[in-house]
Amino acid sequence: MNQKKFLSGSIRQADYDPVSQQLDVVFENKTVLAYKNVPEWIFQKLSTDPSPRSFWEDNISEEYSKCTPLDRNKSKGSSQQLRELFGD
Repeated sequence: MNQKKFLSGSIRQADYDPVSQQLDVVFENKTVLAYKNVPEWIFQKLSTDPSPRSFWEDNISEEYSKCTPLDRNKSKGSSQQLRELFGD
């Protein structure tokens, strides 16, 4: 899985699974929107665009079908999951 974290703006993270062609977009309020059948070049453009939110609105939000987000806990270790639940 490919992942891009953003330091500012309303989009905080984008996760892309090239096998399933699924793109998950994580917003600052923790909302996750998932899209299926997204080509990898769209993820790459989102990752490098100076305004990811605008790119998402113009090229992703209404262009691709929504789906269930990927399981984020699957790739995390149990200690990471506990930190997220209870803090450091």
